[in-house]
Amino acid sequence: MRVLSVDAGTSFIKAALVEVDEGIRVVDYTNIPIEVRSPEPLAYEHDPREVVDSVVKLLKHYSRFRPDSVSLSTYLFGFVAVDRELRPLTGILTWQDERATEVLHQLKPYAQDLYRRTGCPPLHIYTLPRLLWLRQRRRSTFESARAFLDAKSYLLSVLAGEVVTDLSTASGTYQLLNIHSLRWDDLALELAGVDESSLPRLAEGDTVTTLRGRVASEVGLEGVPLVLGVYDGGSMVYGLTGGRGDIAIVNLGTSAMVRTTSRSPVVDPSPLMRFQTYYLLRGTWLSGGAVNNGAVAVDYVLRLLYGSADGRTYEEVFSELSRRVPTEPRVISVPLVFPERLPSLSSTRRMTVAGLTMDVDRVDVVRGVVEGVLMLLALIAEAMGECGVRYGEVRVGGKLSQYYFVRYVLSNLLKTRVLYPRVPDAVHVGNSLLALRALGTPEGEVRRVIDSLTSLAEAVEPDPRAADIYSRLFKEFVGLVRGVYTAE
Repeated sequence: MRVLSVDAGTSFIKAALVEVDEGIRVVDYTNIPIEVRSPEPLAYEHDPREVVDSVVKLLKHYSRFRPDSVSLSTYLFGFVAVDRELRPLTGILTWQDERATEVLHQLKPYAQDLYRRTGCPPLHIYTLPRLLWLRQRRRSTFESARAFLDAKSYLLSVLAGEVVTDLSTASGTYQLLNIHSLRWDDLALELAGVDESSLPRLAEGDTVTTLRGRVASEVGLEGVPLVLGVYDGGSMVYGLTGGRGDIAIVNLGTSAMVRTTSRSPVVDPSPLMRFQTYYLLRGTWLSGGAVNNGAVAVDYVLRLLYGSADGRTYEEVFSELSRRVPTEPRVISVPLVFPERLPSLSSTRRMTVAGLTMDVDRVDVVRGVVEGVLMLLALIAEAMGECGVRYGEVRVGGKLSQYYFVRYVLSNLLKTRVLYPRVPDAVHVGNSLLALRALGTPEGEVRRVIDSLTSLAEAVEPDPRAADIYSRLFKEFVGLVRGVYTAE
């Protein structure tokens, strides 16, 4: 089967032509950068028309290969208001947009109840606080809106003529989906001041519709099966595990995550709400969490210290970092370029770099930031473990995972085996395998393809000496976080 995987990310709109038979092979892939605009302070938006135009360009490019199906994934936390003709009234707000922070306090009395219902702690990135902000700060836009969509349902309205989103994307984006009933939640809807008619229809990620309408005709793919897919991180989890619950997935892209699947929703019983729980697919949930400051924090410090965060800079710096293990780190950093998704952390205090002395160089500082990103994930992993979430192996993907130093540190921080499957983009793999499943391929065959992918993966095992170093460093990191970033 030939699958065209389309992934709308926060930095790039990506597509790949994937051949799946005895194994899985990416035949060709293309990335189109997507510009983030900031029309006012704290605003970070995508232009909806630019997103659609980029997707159309990719569909047109790959239509000559006559794909058997198209499978779609998008980023979480996209928010766009549309009118009765489904034309955008706003940009697509991304997770970097901080404007809803000013209304977040209004949800504080309901935070624990909302978290138990939706799996989403009180964070400004979700649709619920954005609806409050829009209603109070952009009242005319709120009242003119026919619907409030995420990035996927907006794209599907253009590509398939349906206002629909998958349960996984809805669960991770809106803070309006009840993770137990898998329906829009009554309390959350009441707080938002909207009803179900203002939101997309819900469907499982392996639901199949078709490309139809003007765009489908324009690109020459009218009538081709279109698989709804799941959100990008969920697709990566599915692509590398097939939904197995004994494996954790760490994605190290612009943002970063650590998640594993479970057969029932798990939430943190403590008032700290230290991780999020989202629905994935067909009776499986994702336990774990994500941090905003992944590669975006590393890019920032590389530009600051080296004037560039391009591929050459990465290669030079990470080659030097690999030569320095397992030496003691000289610098420790809490790399908060953006506010974090951990509600216990202050949203106003940003990056800390501690331990600067006369013998510290630029590589030491980058090392501290990279280790800080991984220790943010370790905070979540620690909370998962305290709540009974167990796994025996970690599989990694995303921009930072290609560097041995990152995998080495992660293995010793989490004290577990880290496997690097070396696929160009695990999201495309997940999208393609979901298409197989959706179009009738037995689950056992899908798992066999996944096993063939991981059979040649690179593995890193914990080193007792390094594990001891990172155990001590993590304790110091936790103390720094508690002392400087504890939310009031």
